[in-house]
Parts: sequence; C-alpha cells; structure tokens
Amino acid sequence: MRPDAVAASATFMPHQIGDVVSATVTDFRDDGGLSLDVDGLVGIVPLGELNLADSESAQDRYAIGETIEGLFVWGSDHEFRLLALSAKRNAPGYVDALQRRTVGDVVEATVTDFQDNGGITLDVDGLVGGVPPWELALADRESAQERYTIGERIDGLFVWQVNRDEVDRNARVLFLSAKRDEPGYVESLQQRTVGDIVSGTITGIADNSLWLDVNGLVGLVLPWELDLAEGESAQERYTVGETIEGLFVWGVNHETREIYSSLKRNTPGYVEALQRRTIGEVVSGKIIERVLDVLTVDVDGVVGVTLASELPLEAERLPQQRYSVDDTIAARVWMIDPMSRTIFLSARRHAADFRAEPVAQGAIIDAVVQGTTPRGVRMPIRVLTTYSDSSVEIPPHALSLSVGMPPRFEDNQVIRVVVVELDDAGRPTRLSHQQALDGWETEMRQLLHNTVVPNARLVPPDALSDAERRAGAAAVDLGPIIGVVPEEELNRETGQHIATYNETYRVVVKSVDYERRIAVVSHEQYEERWRAVAAQLELDAGAEVEGELRDFDRETALLDLGSGLLAQMPARELPDSDPPGKAVFDRIGEHFPLRITTINRDTQTVHVEHGEQPIVRLIKQGESERLEFKATLRRSPRTGEEDKGATFGVMKSIVGFLNSWDGGTLLVGIDDKGIPTTGPNDELGTLAIDRYTSEDEMIRALKDLIRRRIGASVFKWLTIFFTDFRNTRILRVDCEPADSEVWLKGGKSGTSNQEEFFLRTPAATDPLDGRELVNYIQRRFPTSPSEDN
Repeated sequence: MRPDAVAASATFMPHQIGDVVSATVTDFRDDGGLSLDVDGLVGIVPLGELNLADSESAQDRYAIGETIEGLFVWGSDHEFRLLALSAKRNAPGYVDALQRRTVGDVVEATVTDFQDNGGITLDVDGLVGGVPPWELALADRESAQERYTIGERIDGLFVWQVNRDEVDRNARVLFLSAKRDEPGYVESLQQRTVGDIVSGTITGIADNSLWLDVNGLVGLVLPWELDLAEGESAQERYTVGETIEGLFVWGVNHETREIYSSLKRNTPGYVEALQRRTIGEVVSGKIIERVLDVLTVDVDGVVGVTLASELPLEAERLPQQRYSVDDTIAARVWMIDPMSRTIFLSARRHAADFRAEPVAQGAIIDAVVQGTTPRGVRMPIRVLTTYSDSSVEIPPHALSLSVGMPPRFEDNQVIRVVVVELDDAGRPTRLSHQQALDGWETEMRQLLHNTVVPNARLVPPDALSDAERRAGAAAVDLGPIIGVVPEEELNRETGQHIATYNETYRVVVKSVDYERRIAVVSHEQYEERWRAVAAQLELDAGAEVEGELRDFDRETALLDLGSGLLAQMPARELPDSDPPGKAVFDRIGEHFPLRITTINRDTQTVHVEHGEQPIVRLIKQGESERLEFKATLRRSPRTGEEDKGATFGVMKSIVGFLNSWDGGTLLVGIDDKGIPTTGPNDELGTLAIDRYTSEDEMIRALKDLIRRRIGASVFKWLTIFFTDFRNTRILRVDCEPADSEVWLKGGKSGTSNQEEFFLRTPAATDPLDGRELVNYIQRRFPTSPSEDN
C-alpha cells in the first residue's frame, strides 16, 4: 500500500479473512463476476470464485438485489476499500480437500479467470488455485490471455505454497507454478548453495518484495533484504525486466523449489556488523516480519530470526498472538550462522524465569510443541519447557483424552502438561498432556470395574514398569490411562511388538489403580461383558439414543452410546458443523441424536443413523464430492421446453460418481441451493416439469437413457427410487464406485459418436482425457478390464 493510502484507509474496518458473510448483489462485473454490498462495504466475487454450472453465467444464476449466504472472505483491499469473496471456498468438503494437498504436488487444473496482475486463476479438482505472472512459462512479451483460454486444462503445475502464512492459510488457496516442474529445473536448483553470489532479472513486484528469474530458477528478495532508502518502496526503486547484480543467496528451499537472496547481506557494512555479534550477548531489535512460528528481527541492520519456541512461554496465547510487526523485542544471541549471515535469537533464554527453581513432580506447566503430529496418525510429539533447554518426548498415550482420538497439534503451540518424572537435577523427563486437561480426573474415575472399552489401542511397552514387561504384559491406551493386558490374550508372542502401535483390541476393565493411574484389563472377557452392556442399555433396532463422536476414518464415524459401547455410522451422515466447514476431526466429543438401524450380538457391532430424516440431513450438507443436485431430467425449469443439457448433466453425474473412488448420490428435482424445483407455470417437482405421468414411467425413462448412453452393466452399482421432500417427490440415484471404468456416449446432444470419461470432484463433474485420464484409470482400476457398455 502507498504511504498516502494508510491514513485514507484507517477507518476501513473490513471483515477478517476467513469470515463467512452474507451479501446483496448490486451489479454484474465485466469479468463475469459479481459486485455486492456487505454490510455497507463493497464486495466482489470474481468469476473463478462462483459455483456455476457448465455454461451458466452469473446473470443466469443471480439477480440484482438477491442476498447470497455463505460467502467466504479471502481478501481485503484497504486502498480501494473492498472485500474479495468466494462462493467456492466455503463449500462442503473444501477444507478437507485442501488439507490433502501438500507442497510438492504436481497437479492439473482448469483456467477459470485472468487476474488483474497478469496471472491466472484455476480450478484444481474443486479447489481454487492461482498462478502469479512470474510463475507462468510465457514467451517474451506474451500475456496470459494470449497463451491460455478460459476452460483450458493445464498439466504439470507445481504446488509451491499451501497455507504457508497466516493470511494464505485463512484464504484457502493453492499457489501454483508452471516453471518449477519444468525439465532440468530441479537439477539446476541442486547446483545452488547458500553463499552463492548471483544476478537475477525481476519478473514480478508484489508486497514490496521482488520475484526474480535467476538463470531459470525462481528467486525471491524480501523487503528487508533490499537496500532501500528511508520510505522508498520496491515499486519505486525497481521495474519488471530489470537485472540486479550482486545478490547473496542465504537460503535454498528444495521443497518449494525457490531460492532466497539478499542485496543487504552482501554489503561490506553488513558483514562487519555481523562479525561484531557474539553468542550469549543480549540485544534488542524491531520485528520486521511475523509468519506463523518465525519472527524476523532487525538487530542494528543485521537480520535475526526468532522461532516461536524461543519466545517466553505464556499460557493460552500463541506466539503469533503476542508479537506484532514493529514491536521491539529483547533476546539473547544463541547461534550465529556465517554461511547464511543470520543470527538466531532467543527471548526465552533471556527471560527471568528461564531455568527457574526445580519444578515439583505433579506440577502443571506450559510447554511448546516442537514437532507436529500428522493428521489422524498416532505419533509422539516433542515439547520444550522453561525448565530445560532440551525437548522432552510425550508418547501418544499421554496425549489423547478419549478412546481412539488421534492427537493433533501445531508446531510452536503452547500446551499445558503435567510433570510425571524428574531427573536428578530436577529437570522434567516425562510429561503428560492428557493429565493436564479439564475432565481428565473425571474420565479416569469413570473407568470402573467391568467398563467396556471396544477400541483400546496398543502402545509401546515403555508405558509399563519393568516388572510388568518382564511378566509378559502389553500396554493399551484406554483414553485417560493405560491398561495392562497379558500378551497371550492378544494372540501375540511376548515381546513381538509392531513398529506402529495402531492395532485396536476389545477389552473390559478388571481393576483400576488410581494412584498409579493404570488399569488391569482383559481381552478374553470382553465378549461376555459386551452382551451385558447391550442388554443393560436396552438396545434394539429402531431405538432412539444419544451418541458422542469418539473416532472416525474417511468412511466411518464411531459414536459412544454409553459405557464405552461404540456404534458405527457413515461419516458422510454427520450433520453440518458450527461454524460451517469445521473438520470432522475437530468435532470429536460432539453429541448427536441417533437411531439404531442394526445390532448384531454375535459380532458385537451396532450400526446407527442420524436421528433427523435422512433425506433432509443429506440435502442440508449441500453439493459435495459425493452429492449433486439436478433440477430436472429432460426439460428446462425456466421454459418447460426440452433441454438436452439437463439430460446430459444427469448422465455425466452418474458416470462421474461411478468412476470416483467413493461413489455418490444424485438428487433430481431440487436446485443447487437445495430447494425443490419449480417450473414456468408453478409446477412443483421434476415429475410435473418433465411431464411424466407416473414415477414408474420416469424411472423407466432414466433407466433407458442409462442403458443406451452408459450401458446396462452399470445397473448393479445403481439404486434408483423416489423419496419425499418438502411436499414433493424427488428422484434419488445412489451410485456405488464401479469396479471398472465407465464411459458416457452421445455427448451433449445425445447423438454423437464420441465417448467421454467423467469424474466427480469436490465441486464439479469434469471430463478427463490425455495423460491425466491414463494415470487415473491406472490408479483407480489397476486390474479390472473395461465393462462392455
């Protein structure tokens, strides 16, 4: 932002990035998007951020004065006082799909829009992706509009940023590059080392930083690495196309495939100032950048780095909540790196309470997480406390409070822990996170004699005493405490432990030692106790119960019905979260009304469904990777005339679900907002608009279309029926994932000779072809021959 724009925007108080808002349509933009009013502020939704059907325009979908709910705030411009909004980034399943993407992925994407800065916006299997202009592989003076077209598919795009900093994490976007996966790029990058002096040509200027082409490699010069005059900006000093000499390489990032360089670190004065710094001295400096767990500090012209783990520990507030750009921080120099010409600072080691008096066993203290746990994987983490300058490992069974709940922490997150053991010097050597949690004592006390635990996970034997290990005992995680069980009951040889302790066993509690915080359990007695608990709770098919979400995987949610009795429910049946888009993982502990569908006392399994009417609950979820809405089968709801596009949409949706990994459900008779379809003469429902005399006739017509355009062999994977919804009837098609690839014949007209392969993605049903098609079929159908359809 220009300096003169700061005062002008001081009173502009936009919504925060990540907010979900409603807005009123005020105009249609020249780029195909929308202009809106957001509580008196100007908002825009670019074309690439709208959830539109194939060939549908914003004018087809929206009207001036219409209010749109659920718009996601992904950007704000203080200078022009407007908010950037998205109808895509708050769609069901979007966050989970984004979390599956990682830096280093190479993807294909479809061009959806051209950015004002010369880049392009894309759809990456339903996710929003962007390629800045300096990441496009363009010929000299060639523009993105000259090289690409809306709807064009681009392959070989390298993901170089996913949620890297606070703003981008909340904005839910992928940053892509057409350069970083080119042949020879990686080899060229490997030849670069810290300390190189290079030259580079400026390819882009953004946020006061320079993007460079360094002999074909992507380079970045951050604002404080430029040798600028007081108040001078990068835009005022440099121009795109200019070549800069004498750049010092202080970092090579092989993960993101970029190099970091500096003009400042190659000046004689900088080197002399660095040489004057000594390890152990106390310095002060101004924070010049804060990105999640890293603070960059200017110490009298020398670049210093402070990790959040080196900041004073403070309960309930993360480091990024305690420090801001331009704050002054006092710290101790604990390392000097002459290769990168950087000093590393520690405010924690300078704090008055560092290495305070020895902590007492059983005390609750603060710790900083040093190593993250991958999503859904039970692994130890390392933490740092004020009582030691070395980290302590906390095993999985000391992290989780509830049975089967995988721990999830962020690097440099401050957590509460209990000191379990100390060394001779009084430093903590064994810590427990779960024992510091509210409710831990209560949950431990609920592990009474005969309590059933159907999902106890095996953990490493170091959770037990030496005597217990010598006696041939195994350790299982009961949630609040550890259970001891003879290894022979687990059908295992003594000492034969697996590398990853994720096996689960059904056990019953025999006794609990609350002082030692350990229980004796039996696997052999589980079956008898399970039947007793089931009888006590009077569980029968159709019974209405309440369940607490305790664990989940991609397909199944496990809910505790009481006394540790777990029931299974398809994960997709969980109702909408509050706030919208909350990951299932973060919903563990929520309670839901349930209805028992089946109970098998021989296999000790219970299946449930959500207590709300299934079709209402399903439609409330909104369109997703496993659910799609279509207004009609063969006629336009606006005119009542025959619409081959409507038929084509139904056909490709069925094919897309059959070809997907998980299948899905198609509902015909509701619009994409979940409202029953109304025709031009106020007819309600697809049956009336499509002019069928009965439901049987419409089902026969759909089956005939499937037989002619897809093939009769797919009926074994389809279930087609009508169901009630809001005073009308809608057609439901449940599609199981096919065993072999399925093709759609006839094209949009229904008469062509072409065959197309479609795949359902989080927000659309898209065609696949070329290398992408071959790769997908090889992964999805590795051994099955094509069906003769």
